[in-house]
Amino acid sequence: MAADKKWRWSGSFSRMRATPAAVMAGACVAQLIDNTIYTISFACLPHLFEDMRLASKSKIGLVMAMFGIGSIVTSTLAGIISDRWRSRKLPLVIGSVGYVASGLILGLSHKLWHVLLYRLLNGMASGLVYPITTASAADVRPKKLLGLQMSLLNMFNNAGYMIG
Repeated sequence: MAADKKWRWSGSFSRMRATPAAVMAGACVAQLIDNTIYTISFACLPHLFEDMRLASKSKIGLVMAMFGIGSIVTSTLAGIISDRWRSRKLPLVIGSVGYVASGLILGLSHKLWHVLLYRLLNGMASGLVYPITTASAADVRPKKLLGLQMSLLNMFNNAGYMIG
């Protein structure tokens, strides 16, 4: 009997997390985390450059470009995969794992290639998370509230910059 209640609760939880409000809340939180992590890394990089003596403009430029390279590659793939498989979960999970991996690399980095790998992985994770959260929000929106929902996403996006 107790096991039966457990399964009923998990069924209602699954239904609740598929509601438009839950999807929208998840998308907003994901974009908040995405930009908070992005901004925190900018605060850490100058100290890392100083410690590693990476002060040349070409090295700093290369490190900064790696985020964009990773994001361009994965954002295109994420869109294709999510549309083809009709699932938004896998790219979000992979992106979350990418954030964790890139954070560990940043925390342990002491060479230029570590920082380059961090920025590449962080960009790849962002390229997976950002378009999928936007698409998820658009999937569940009532047509008359699309502008409001996109405004909410943008608000959480910008709040991530401020928090970081």
